[in-house]
Order: sequence, then C-alpha cells, then structure tokens
Amino acid sequence: MTRIHRSAKVATALVTVVACAGLLASCSSSGGGSKSGGSSSGGGGATGNAVDVKNFSFNPSSLTVSKGTKVTWTFDDSAKHNVTDSKNTFKSSDLSGGGKYSFTFTNAGTYSYICSIHPYMKGTITVK
Repeated sequence: MTRIHRSAKVATALVTVVACAGLLASCSSSGGGSKSGGSSSGGGGATGNAVDVKNFSFNPSSLTVSKGTKVTWTFDDSAKHNVTDSKNTFKSSDLSGGGKYSFTFTNAGTYSYICSIHPYMKGTITVK
C-alpha cells in the first residue's frame, strides 16, 4: 500500500506542476480581451476560468466570466462526477482522477449545473 500511496503523491505533484506551468503561460500572454486560454489550476484552488471538482463539490461553486471564455472543470476526486447544465447546453462525460472537461460560453446568461451522479453538487456560471 505504501508504494501505491507514494505513486499517488508523485502523480498529484506532477499534475500540479503541469497546471502551474499552464497558468504561467496564460498569464504571460498578452491580449486583454475577454477570451481566456482554458488553463486551469491543479490542486490549489480555481482561477478565473477554472473549476476544481474535489471532495464532492465544485470550487468555486459560482463563477462569473465574459462571453467567449472557455471554462475548464478538473475532476480531482477518486469518485466519478460530471457537469450537466440545467438547459442542456453542456454535459460532460463521467470523469475522475484528473480528467478535464471544457466548454466555451458564447452567450450571456446564467448557467446552473449539477453533477447528475450526485445532484446535491451544484454550481453556477454567469456569463456577461
């Protein structure tokens, strides 16, 4: 078991390093427009266009973005989850263990979503 536990820690550290590199790359690019690059944070909380799915919750549970922004959900639980919009605008497959799902919001409005496997998990994306 210790070997598996160590492997999981190494894998988590690698995901964090890769995600941080993506964040640095997106921060250094110019372009000040409303379109975001789709990078997401890996274990340390969400950035302006990323949602972490961990501990049976969406973090942040509420996000406000501009039209044209690509939001990425990163599924860091061992249990499978998904994101399902109440208007059927977007729906991910069931993901876990670092899986990612992205959706680009092109229309203004409020998008409420849940994990259809665990409907008490709720989130909202507001697009301006």
